[in-house]
Amino acid sequence: MKRTWLYVIPFAWFGPYFDWKEGSLLGYALFLFGLGALSYSLARSGEPKYIVIGNLVSFAISYGIALSVGRGYGEGYFNPLTVSQLVIGVSILNLVVQIPIVMHAIRNKVMKKELEGHDG
Repeated sequence: MKRTWLYVIPFAWFGPYFDWKEGSLLGYALFLFGLGALSYSLARSGEPKYIVIGNLVSFAISYGIALSVGRGYGEGYFNPLTVSQLVIGVSILNLVVQIPIVMHAIRNKVMKKELEGHDG
């Protein structure tokens, strides 16, 4: 349950922020791999509903930050997208990465339970 609080971090915001501020793709890597590992862990522990809720919360916080900073932040840097459009795009990319990871974790958990049931 404590892992679910990590979703409060605005992951979709960090990718574009580090890219703009430092010229580094590290923020995107942290976003994709960090949330991928967190999603896998939550799916394995049988808490996939927190993945959905967490993604929504993380997106809402990231999108809120993107709207609050306005046009001054990264103006022209992310052309042809605005910062809020980029947050939406990065969040969709996150789902594309997370869905197979979560499905794999759930499938492995189900298979493990089936194998344990046949042993006894």
